[in-house]
Amino acid sequence: MSDQRRLATEVSRFSVLLHERGWVANHDGNVSARTSGGFLITPTAVSKRLCAPDTIVRCDAAGSPVTRGGRPPSEVALHVGVYEARSDVQAVLHAHPPYASAFALAGRPLPPVSMPEVFVSLGEHIPMMARVLPKDPSARAHAAQAVAHADVALMAGNGVLTVGPDLETAYLRLELLEHYCRILAIVQGGVGAPEPLSDAERAHLLDLRVKAGLHRGPVVPPVARAAQADLRQVVAEEVRRALGEAK
Repeated sequence: MSDQRRLATEVSRFSVLLHERGWVANHDGNVSARTSGGFLITPTAVSKRLCAPDTIVRCDAAGSPVTRGGRPPSEVALHVGVYEARSDVQAVLHAHPPYASAFALAGRPLPPVSMPEVFVSLGEHIPMMARVLPKDPSARAHAAQAVAHADVALMAGNGVLTVGPDLETAYLRLELLEHYCRILAIVQGGVGAPEPLSDAERAHLLDLRVKAGLHRGPVVPPVARAAQADLRQVVAEEVRRALGEAK
């Protein structure tokens, strides 16, 4: 078995493992491993449970596919940014483990780590990466900044990014971060409400949904929906006032 085939098998194995742990769903998340001149990564629009070795995409250092077949995920820029910023990193995982992702979705940064084992393994500070949407060109720079001095990071409004000298280490760091966030959620009595998407972010995601052929019904821009909601509220208040005056 060639080194590249062996590495593709490992990427596939950890992809399936993320699905088995319940840390990804649908087509969520991605797994990559560095190679000479680029990296291998799980393909877009494929469940992590179905990412067999033959589906793994080979990319150059810029994240462009160099072989025919599958395409890299829309979040490939995260991996490009990490590999450019950290020459020591050989593997990158992006997933949505529930507890860590809850903190990320709430936009709630983790306090300085207070659990000894986590402090030693992950460090005292776990950064919160700025919110980026799929295909956002700024993801590359934000990912590089997030892991400049850390091996794990929460991704605001999204999930988790972990890195390591190999896939096993990146996976164990993800496992430990999720375990710690679960403990924190219990200690703190919850995480909090999610940070809402801005109108611009909602419009961008709606456009992606429409282009993917997933949207049903009329396409109403978020700003228009907000205006309609405001109008309905005004009408309801006027009706209540009119009924009150009629009594």
